[in-house]
Amino acid sequence: MLALGAFELGRQFQVSVDQLKQEFDLKLKELVRAVRTPPSADDKIWEIPTLPLSPWPAGQPQHAAPMPFTDKQGFGRTIILDQTAEKPTGIGSMTPPSPAWHTLRDGFLRDKPALGKKAIWSYDQAFAYWTALIGDKPIGDIRRPDVKLFADFLRDRQNPRGGALNQKTIVRSLGNVKTFMGWAVSAGMVVDDRFETVQARDMTAEERMAEDPRRAFTAAEMSKLFESSLFTNPGDQSEKAAGWFLAIAALTGARTEEIAQVPAELVWIDNVCCLDFRKVGKKTRAAPRLVPLLGDLLNMGLVEWAGRQAALGYTLVQPETKPRTSAAWSKFLNRYINDSVADDPTLVLYSLRHSFRQMLRAGNIGDELADKIFAHSSGKVGASYGRNLSPDEVIPPAIKGIDK
Repeated sequence: MLALGAFELGRQFQVSVDQLKQEFDLKLKELVRAVRTPPSADDKIWEIPTLPLSPWPAGQPQHAAPMPFTDKQGFGRTIILDQTAEKPTGIGSMTPPSPAWHTLRDGFLRDKPALGKKAIWSYDQAFAYWTALIGDKPIGDIRRPDVKLFADFLRDRQNPRGGALNQKTIVRSLGNVKTFMGWAVSAGMVVDDRFETVQARDMTAEERMAEDPRRAFTAAEMSKLFESSLFTNPGDQSEKAAGWFLAIAALTGARTEEIAQVPAELVWIDNVCCLDFRKVGKKTRAAPRLVPLLGDLLNMGLVEWAGRQAALGYTLVQPETKPRTSAAWSKFLNRYINDSVADDPTLVLYSLRHSFRQMLRAGNIGDELADKIFAHSSGKVGASYGRNLSPDEVIPPAIKGIDK
């Protein structure tokens, strides 16, 4: 009997504990809502709700008084907020409502003034998908599952041809949203929920096996290009500029957008002539650079051409008064390569950059210097040092003595 009585007493005690915990959780939620919810216009006071304790002492009614709070000195006190009193300001004031996340887009972009038009377009595309998923959700309410939802959306979304989005496209769009959320965390607008840990889907087997669809020119194709009409019989200023564009692309490996904007003013390091991409190279940290000119370009008359372009107030390959965009150059020259060299979708203007990288490897000048000329970011700390080439770098020992 004693054992059974003790068991029953313990069971009743546990029931009381469970009931007390439930009541505590319920009243705590009510307390939080009361603090967050402004009082109505008819209220005279805003009273923090009472938290009853169970079991309640015998003979005393529950909800008898407001819940007592204890200050730092240990004195109990009841907090009653008067609606008519002036609202506190500064530290301790009520937190203002969290703004909708999309209202922060302009401020985010203003903090990233180095972004180009293409990068801004990429962010806006990601933000459009993001909006379709979470709408006007306050920035302070966004958590890691929201970003994972976006990663899942990109994983399952079809491309215009009906297949899955390429993994690189998914990584870029997801990265844009994670960068935005990281910016919001640093600004104190949202809690750090480790948004950066959300991962894009892995590559498919086909993506792992796929190669770059663009290939380098063969020696025969390169000869055919330089024997075409833009080099042997150019007509007006526009055709001459197009020929120089192809020659510079083939013998410097510069990107299309860089060549389209490079200034006509050349830079000399000792007696070596260089193209100046320091203001137009923007794609990577290594893109602002000087590129020494090979002897072939000098023998073709690039210095004289650059002088005439500078006198006109033009950039190096500007064909007329109105500059041509890199997209327009790419479209025009891709069509020219198809007509004059080979009708092959893998042989495009960008293929000349592949060809130049092969030339650098064949020249045995080393990956570090090749990356510097080619504007590839290696990720090493030293890659950002020495942006301006030294005389020894413009004529590396491996090729000194060769016709320059």
